[in-house]
Amino acid sequence: MPTKPRIVTLTNTSSEVLNAIKNSASQNYQNYVPYAQQNAESIRSIGAIIMDYPALQNEFLQALINRIGRVLVSSKLFSNPWAVFKRGFLEFGETTEEVFIDLAKPFIYDVSAAETDVFKTEMPDVHTAFHIMNYKTFYKNSIFKNQLAQAFLTENGIIEFIAKIVDKMYASAAYDEFQVMKYMLAYHIYNGNLHITSIPSNYTTVTDDVVSIIKGVSNMMEFPSRNYNMAAVANHSGKDNQYLIVSAEFDASMSVNVLATAFNMSQAEFMGHKILTDGFGALDVDRLDTLFGYTDAYTMRDANYHHFTTAELTALNNVPAVLVDKDFFVILDNLTDFAEIYNSQGLYWNYFYHVWQTFSVSPFANATILLPSTASVTSVTVSPSTATVAKGKTLDLDVTVVTSNFASKKVTWSINSSKSSIDERGILTVASDETAESITVTATSVFNSSVTGTATITVAS
Repeated sequence: MPTKPRIVTLTNTSSEVLNAIKNSASQNYQNYVPYAQQNAESIRSIGAIIMDYPALQNEFLQALINRIGRVLVSSKLFSNPWAVFKRGFLEFGETTEEVFIDLAKPFIYDVSAAETDVFKTEMPDVHTAFHIMNYKTFYKNSIFKNQLAQAFLTENGIIEFIAKIVDKMYASAAYDEFQVMKYMLAYHIYNGNLHITSIPSNYTTVTDDVVSIIKGVSNMMEFPSRNYNMAAVANHSGKDNQYLIVSAEFDASMSVNVLATAFNMSQAEFMGHKILTDGFGALDVDRLDTLFGYTDAYTMRDANYHHFTTAELTALNNVPAVLVDKDFFVILDNLTDFAEIYNSQGLYWNYFYHVWQTFSVSPFANATILLPSTASVTSVTVSPSTATVAKGKTLDLDVTVVTSNFASKKVTWSINSSKSSIDERGILTVASDETAESITVTATSVFNSSVTGTATITVAS
């Protein structure tokens, strides 16, 4: 189970930091370094002692990073703008299994059938999703001897020194975490994986109408439904678990009081359920390309990574809001660690902040995007369109769905044979006793059932 770290208050003066380090230091360090007073003279005298002995320098810096640095990071792990969606720290294991049990099948009471059916098994409809640690990165910072010496010159020098070492790396990690979270949401919007709630195109001027629509879909999410999640399971989201992620522009046009009314909450309560974003297409693409090892379509570390174009980002920025269940995001911290090494040739220390995380989304959690334009499916194409398959063999069919405005690209597969079969992935299995000379495979758009694509499969003996 993931756990959230306890927020720890860092000692806030240089003398307190120095004394905390002394109390947990080696006997040699304690013999040489006196307790500090909160004045520049005391701190300078301690600095002079530490700077005279390389062993004391190393022990001081190790304690500063390993003790004070870890406290800082532990206290800040949940401070990014979307931190409410983070689930916590998973200390053991790289894979998290998510289990959802769908509705149980109902049966009609029949006393005569009880004699024969009582011991029959009835397996629950269990759905699972696995979330794998998929993000390993580190940040690096160098500290020179003269910077360490300068830390002892003023009363607040140690605190400022800590900020130079830790804050730069932490701020970078928090920024990247925020970018990846926004990227995940943009990825699923772009691929048509989220339910769409239509709103008027002039939504900034008809705010009452828009709020009524938000209230309606928010109310509907409180009831078990298969419409609002990617796995199409019967799930529901209570008001306390619903979060409205809004663009800065949309937020400026909406009355907080009116939105709070839509969620049946006070303004203070609702403010905790509203998350701002600078735009759903406001992604630092260059930074994301680096994080995912993207150079071009043929050179990237993650084959699933999508490099967004300017046009695609513009389209995403037209989305004003997304209503999600808090459980939609699966964000876990797997490892945060500091390490350091001294470069004797360059007379500096290199510090490394490692961050390993799991970034994923739950296919069972509800989510819907508010869309001020019309989504549509243009075409469905099955490939290969013709093929010959021997009896008892299989064929893997692909489908290309052309959409606009983030319509779902999902299809349902069907065939005109009662003997052969096709699964949800498009894998056709021709039965060994198939009697038909050819089979027609049809892929039907889930978003618009009138749009289909077909393939003709010749059955070979």
